[in-house]
Amino acid sequence: MPIKFDTTTRTSLTEGGEGYIYEYNGKIIKTFKPHIDIAAKERKINTLMKTTLPKSVITPIGTVLDMRGRFIGYCMEKVAGEEFKRLSNRKFVTANNITTKDILGLLVKAKSVLAEIHKKNIYVGDLNDQNILFDTVGNIYLIDCDSWTVGSDKCTVAMDMFKDPNLKADNFNADTDNYAFMVLTWKSLTRVHPFGGTIEPDMPILDRISKGISVIGRQNVKLPRLAKEWKGFSPDLVSEFKAVFEGGVRTLSGNMEDMLNNLTQCKKDKEYYYSKFSSCPYCDSNAQVNKKPVSQGSVGGLKLYAIYDRTKIKAVFDRYTYLDINGCVVRDGKMKNVYDSRFVFLYTENGKPVLSASDHFSFHNGKDYQIEKKYKSAIEVEGNKIYYISAKNTLTQLEIMTSGNGIKNICKVSNAAYFAISGEDYCVVNYYTGKIIVNINGTNTVIDYDSDIVNYGIHHDEVSGKWLIILEDSKGKFSTFVISGGMVEYQTDAIKYSCQLNCPCICNSNIFIPVDGKIRGYSYKKSAFKDFECSVVSEESKLIKEKNRFVIVNLENVYYLES
Repeated sequence: MPIKFDTTTRTSLTEGGEGYIYEYNGKIIKTFKPHIDIAAKERKINTLMKTTLPKSVITPIGTVLDMRGRFIGYCMEKVAGEEFKRLSNRKFVTANNITTKDILGLLVKAKSVLAEIHKKNIYVGDLNDQNILFDTVGNIYLIDCDSWTVGSDKCTVAMDMFKDPNLKADNFNADTDNYAFMVLTWKSLTRVHPFGGTIEPDMPILDRISKGISVIGRQNVKLPRLAKEWKGFSPDLVSEFKAVFEGGVRTLSGNMEDMLNNLTQCKKDKEYYYSKFSSCPYCDSNAQVNKKPVSQGSVGGLKLYAIYDRTKIKAVFDRYTYLDINGCVVRDGKMKNVYDSRFVFLYTENGKPVLSASDHFSFHNGKDYQIEKKYKSAIEVEGNKIYYISAKNTLTQLEIMTSGNGIKNICKVSNAAYFAISGEDYCVVNYYTGKIIVNINGTNTVIDYDSDIVNYGIHHDEVSGKWLIILEDSKGKFSTFVISGGMVEYQTDAIKYSCQLNCPCICNSNIFIPVDGKIRGYSYKKSAFKDFECSVVSEESKLIKEKNRFVIVNLENVYYLES
């Protein structure tokens, strides 16, 4: 039976380019925005409800009508999981013991589901690593099926980074899905886009995609350090990737399944590799020795120090917290608790773990607490205060106290908002169609912005009080803003970031960006770059600037680079 749903009396969990998401009676409802072709969506939904698809596909289970009985959306089952995008995050997979074998298993499941969908003459179109989920027990879920090509109703949107360069108009088909899936697969296994890295002379990534200049052929392409080498992959599988990315092949073979069924684990470093190799290719070609945590020598007049004993660390969570080799969380040199979750915790000043899920976060303070938050929004922990966006679109502060918790509403935010906290200061980027409104401690700055947001970084300079905002859109374009005193002090689309956007920092009029083997300082007032050579820096290093030193937070250790 159709569900009558009054959107005027409800607050959405989140919104996207095409619609709004609500929770309703333990299910999820999606309603479409006015500019969407409602008739086409209704045809798709009705067809999908009549079509038998794999259980992994989160299909419509009912239509949704407004109070006048007009079609406005559909209802589906609620599932919990992480986006495949997380598999490209080295810290996440390391801390949660997700192996190459685990990732391959998930990918083979997804490949099988995709083949079953194609048998129904249905095509995903907008296939990417954000619309396939996985959970802690190895289940996968394909979501957002209302955008698929179903019959004569085509998919009309797709992320450029996953779009087949051979695509004509919006004629998505099995070939274009196979291409997108192979991009997703390579990125999940190697932590780098098949056309990622840097090339000299510089070339936009979309141009490289169209010309087939991938990382596999290594045509003057320099890989980021966070990338995982593929020397342990099946040679046939690597050749298949190369044929897809550089040779226009779109038919998939059984090489992925073959590799999954023929994996062995190196006894030395526990890495999985293709068992038909005579020995571990990682060990034979790239042996590494852990160095003692002593002075690393001078680098351009600066000295580099490792803070922790590397032999005791499995993964660094933040500047003050790491997971030791015994599976225990250590904060400020003191053991706090055993790490027993597949998902990375945040930690308060006194070492309380805070676990963030898609629609809530939880912690223990005398008893277990579960606090509802905005769907898929971030949380931040400062001291013993947890900051989050509530389901009612309010930036909220929860303070963990000796007895109970204190709740404080800070400000209202837009339906699509991003924030950062620095001490007692806050910055919220409120996204609207055609603009963003940046709220810094209650002062609003309106900025024209005509794109979407798929990734962001927000950073505070405690010295000058300035805020650095970096936004990335679905086409891979970066927009950089420096806000000071309620005014836009600097704005550009010219800076490219190969690092994770939470990694740069700002100090006075300088933006510091981690680059493989160096820290790149960009003076935006002088429009000039200066590099600080540093061997431990990679594109996943988080930088913090303190007076006369840099703090470098890596997966394996925390370093000081100082005079």
